[in-house]
Amino acid sequence: MNPDPLHHAENLAKESNIYMGKVTKNAFKKYPITFSLLVLFGVTSVMHGYDALIKEIPLFDQHPILLFFIGLVILILTGSLYKRLNKKLE
Repeated sequence: MNPDPLHHAENLAKESNIYMGKVTKNAFKKYPITFSLLVLFGVTSVMHGYDALIKEIPLFDQHPILLFFIGLVILILTGSLYKRLNKKLE
């Protein structure tokens, strides 16, 4: 029987999150404003970079409704995948 690699990756991520949570919890409590500003800057940078990247693709820049529908389809597919994985794990 082959082990599920996705399940193994999830367990590995969970274990590393638990370990890193113990290590970083003190730093976040000590400097909450600094970490909040860094997270805000990171999220804003990713969003701005994504926006600039999309503007470089002429098809998406000229037809933003196409980008909207592609995003909608991706969200629907992700939701159905999530439901299927939940049923499989139950």
